[in-house]
Amino acid sequence: MAKTSTRPKPATATKTEAAGSATPDGAADIRMIPLDQLELSPLNVRKVATSEKDDAELFASIRETGIKQNLVVHALSEARFAVDAGGRRLQALKQLANDGVIPADHPVPCLVEDERNAILTSATENLQRAAMHPADQFEAFEAMIAEGRSEEEIALKFGVSVDLVRRRLKLARVAPEIIEQFRAGDLTLECVMAFTLTDDHDRQLAVWNAVKGGYHIHPQSIKRHLTETAHSANSALGRFVGIEAYEAAGGVLLRDLFDDRASAHMENPELLERLAIEKLQTAAKPFEAAWKWVEVHLSVDYGAFRSFGRVYPQDVEPDPDLLAEEERLIAREEELAAQNDGKDWTDAETEEYYAIEPRLREIEALQRERQPYADEDRAIAGVVLTIGHDGVLRVEKGLVRPEDIPAAPEPDETTADADGAPSPARPHVTPPTSSTPVPTSDPAATLRKADGISASLADDLRATRQHILRAHLAADFEVAFDAMLYALCEQVLGRSYNNEALDISIRAFQAQNREVLHADTVAQKMLEALERGFATDWMKLEKPEDFRAMSALPIADKQALFAWATGLAVKPQLSSDNRPSPIIEEIGARLDVDVAACWRPTAQNYWGRVNKGHAVATARKLIGDDYAEERNRERKGDIGAAMERAFAETAGETEGFDAATAAKTTRWLPDGMLFAGATEADAKMIGDAPEAEEGDVPAADALAEAESDEPSSLPAFLSGDAA
Repeated sequence: MAKTSTRPKPATATKTEAAGSATPDGAADIRMIPLDQLELSPLNVRKVATSEKDDAELFASIRETGIKQNLVVHALSEARFAVDAGGRRLQALKQLANDGVIPADHPVPCLVEDERNAILTSATENLQRAAMHPADQFEAFEAMIAEGRSEEEIALKFGVSVDLVRRRLKLARVAPEIIEQFRAGDLTLECVMAFTLTDDHDRQLAVWNAVKGGYHIHPQSIKRHLTETAHSANSALGRFVGIEAYEAAGGVLLRDLFDDRASAHMENPELLERLAIEKLQTAAKPFEAAWKWVEVHLSVDYGAFRSFGRVYPQDVEPDPDLLAEEERLIAREEELAAQNDGKDWTDAETEEYYAIEPRLREIEALQRERQPYADEDRAIAGVVLTIGHDGVLRVEKGLVRPEDIPAAPEPDETTADADGAPSPARPHVTPPTSSTPVPTSDPAATLRKADGISASLADDLRATRQHILRAHLAADFEVAFDAMLYALCEQVLGRSYNNEALDISIRAFQAQNREVLHADTVAQKMLEALERGFATDWMKLEKPEDFRAMSALPIADKQALFAWATGLAVKPQLSSDNRPSPIIEEIGARLDVDVAACWRPTAQNYWGRVNKGHAVATARKLIGDDYAEERNRERKGDIGAAMERAFAETAGETEGFDAATAAKTTRWLPDGMLFAGATEADAKMIGDAPEAEEGDVPAADALAEAESDEPSSLPAFLSGDAA
């Protein structure tokens, strides 16, 4: 400390009032009195010493900034003065003098008063003093930070810890409305600290409105509300994904800024679940080629595995190196345990002992992994990958669904076929021990949810895609015939242990809101055009005359009815569904279904039903950053309308997009809507935007063609050119 920092300007008798003191009866003045002439007054009412922390703060403040308030004294003699108010400041100055920071006769500003006022002055200063409110501290510290001072400098000048300065500055993360409630005494400091779990002021205020009506507001209640939709980073899901991977993917982490021991919370549960599903799916890849089925689940109750039958691996000789290590570890564990129950262990021995059991479990797992499953077992069994309670990947192999369990052999069944060759080995399956349905989950739905696609929107997209495929399949007898024949053969010729009998039935799929989804669509117009040409008069006859009349129909009429009935039965799915049927994808690819020509995303059927982030991200990817930022500043309703125009068939004309951009937006489809076989061709069109070749029908003309009365808009067997 520079010696001048505590030295006020010289003054002999300045007629003024002391800061924070009123001039008592009679004359009083501020005098500069040498420090070595001052001593603590026996009339000072403070008898209980203050804390070392408080004294340290005052000492640091005076050392850095000097005396900001005069002492109040009365004269004992011409050269001795008793300090009635300011004893702690006197002690700090004496300490600075002892440390050589200031001279022993350093001048100190003192208000000299009559001795008869000493007790009143001392009591007034100590009783009427109020500590600074933490909110005021926060604002003062924040103002000094704004002036360019560092946290360390502020801590030094106020004699407080850097941690205290940081804690007060963290209150800047709390909404001003909540700070005002704190000032008013409606919230404790601990409650305000709890709000710093998030920087989102809207979220803070929502929680405040939820808890403020309670009889007692507790910090844990605030934290519980703030984290009710979040996953703890210490949960099984959080540990499986990991904080680093979560934050790298853009996840927001809620940390308790005032309690380092508290676990962080992952605020984006959809993102966390998506990362976990993707990690599980990556781990599942090596099993897919070897087993009948592979499933991933975020969690599975242990008892749920009892709903499966089981096949078990074949016994093999254990790995000799692992076996030797296991025996060595077991011997060492027994040796350490014999040493007085661990009381005499060194730190190294303690660490060694508690590392043995985890390693033994690892060796057991490694030996188990070496045991192979028979081919016939893997042909009926599957694998479930999930997350264990400890956050570690858990793999359950050899699970057999109840419907895949082989039927018991007949008593007279032999082990050789007609040629005398041995029959294939029949898997031995341990039956289920529970009748509870086997666990199911939909990883695809989890991934879609993370992208902002709700379950109801996915259902509507699925129904829309089915309707489009049905319209195309109903117009193509050859594909419809092949699809139906395949289904028949699957039923009656399928090689399964259940020996399924012929039981074909057609149940028409009907979307719940089909009146809205299908009204005035290209697919609906195609179906209506087909239905108008059906030969159905035979259905008005009595049985069996109706059958005879139908049998006498021309082959083209029969084909049209067959294709129509087959199209009615096609199942709905998105190609991004969990385990989608490859047959449906192949049917769509063979029919060359142009989904983009039959359906465009509008505010009603898509953009108004996804979250803002998904719409903005799609616009950024396909149109550009400037357009995306414009959408990001708009309300959701305005975004939906703008995106509908940008992704319509006329986007190039109405929005002024260049040819490359328009080619992308007018052909864009949500994930899963495109049929798998058309992906490569459609991607080429989006990326290269080639010019239409002669004979191609532009997507924008598909609706007009479907509405046209020309024979070319109908299948060949329904047009006038049909034989």
